[in-house]
Amino acid sequence: MLARPRQRLTRDEVITAGEVAELLHLPVSTVYYLARRDEIPACRLGRAWRFVRPRIEQLLGSLI
Repeated sequence: MLARPRQRLTRDEVITAGEVAELLHLPVSTVYYLARRDEIPACRLGRAWRFVRPRIEQLLGSLI
């Protein structure tokens, strides 16, 4: 079975915990907590957490 090629992300699609906090109307500390528990999609790059905006928006849409 052939693997699908990965879609490249733009800088606009990769967001910080602060930006996620604004989108979800949560404190930044809660965003980090949820990311560590795998309750929101996130990727840790060294000490920094990064989030993919379309995945966060999809999560937000499923909550409404």
